Amino acid sequence: MHPSPLVSTDLNCDIGEGFGRWRMPADAELMELVTTVNVAAGFHAGDPSTLRATVDLAAGHGLDIGAHVALPDLVGFGRRRMEISAQEAYDLALYQIGAVAGFARAAGTTLTHVKPHGALYVMASTDRALAEAIARATAAVGPALRLFLLDARFAEPVLAAYGVRVEPEGFPDLAYAPDGGLVLERTKEPRPPELVARRAVRMATGHTVEATDGSAVPVHARTLCLHSDAPDAAATARAVREALAAHDVAVRPLSALG
Repeated sequence: MHPSPLVSTDLNCDIGEGFGRWRMPADAELMELVTTVNVAAGFHAGDPSTLRATVDLAAGHGLDIGAHVALPDLVGFGRRRMEISAQEAYDLALYQIGAVAGFARAAGTTLTHVKPHGALYVMASTDRALAEAIARATAAVGPALRLFLLDARFAEPVLAAYGVRVEPEGFPDLAYAPDGGLVLERTKEPRPPELVARRAVRMATGHTVEATDGSAVPVHARTLCLHSDAPDAAATARAVREALAAHDVAVRPLSALG
């Protein structure tokens, strides 16, 4: 008898990032391979019809559904930094979380988490005031919602004050700087699916990732992220699932992991 996996991880994907007539072709296939989706709310990508269709499809698959909140930058896909105040971060996060939560409720399900996107994610991973503002917005919509961030450096006492649980996240398809920060790409760079899969296994089982200088960076992630706008997104997700299974890593949503 094959032993039960001793390691578990969630596998999430940024999704619903089309706009108008432009669609991300891998979205439907990706939903067969991940356990959690972060749905674009219209600021960096997405529109009301895309948002509804994406949430409906995710609900049909029984996936955990989160709001993917971003800076108001459709042209730059939310990957360009903007100077914003903590109050502006709260307002734009609350607006987007409310939109995704409304569509989730209409689909007969509920929102499980919030995740900043692109430049806002990088900014909130180093700026305590921005992290707190997004946490306040998250708690205002639902005190049980989780917040995905690069690590848990702001979990205590700032975010905990709002009852928000921070879920550290790993990125097998992104480059890491030696200090553990992400190397933000203006356009998603292609990476061989087998390379991404090896990095995912290393994150899940060894809790490290190779940085751009070859050093090992600690990664204590409860969820691993893949990107729907990456070249060969579905093939990459499939390779990751197969590699995790081969190394006895179970893939389960955070709602099931506790």
